[in-house]
Amino acid sequence: MGAVRFLVFLALFLLAGCGGGSDVPPPPGPPASQLRIGLIEYRFQLSAATLQPGEVTVIATDAGSSQHDVVLSQGGTVIGRSRVLNPGERQTFRIQVAAGRPVHLECTLPGHDVAGMHATVAVAKA
Repeated sequence: MGAVRFLVFLALFLLAGCGGGSDVPPPPGPPASQLRIGLIEYRFQLSAATLQPGEVTVIATDAGSSQHDVVLSQGGTVIGRSRVLNPGERQTFRIQVAAGRPVHLECTLPGHDVAGMHATVAVAKA
């Protein structure tokens, strides 16, 4: 009986580490014209910390084990979105980004945003 409790505790402990929370910061560098977004339970892994103003190519990849999407908005206006992606799927699209205003990203599937699946990316000034 003690071994069963230990295994249950161990499983719960390991699963707790799979949730949102510890985001890996994007690498430093100059403003980017391409943003790669890894969609993972329950966070985004970003390829850039700052975007250049103007046209930006977005490559969204569901690197998780469940479905995800990403909606990008700036100043409360949606500027781009992916379709709902299955694990392993990728979608490329372009967005227009205004200078000096951050871009907000969120997963719109039920419970994902609340679990931590949102991020903000800076945009360089013109």
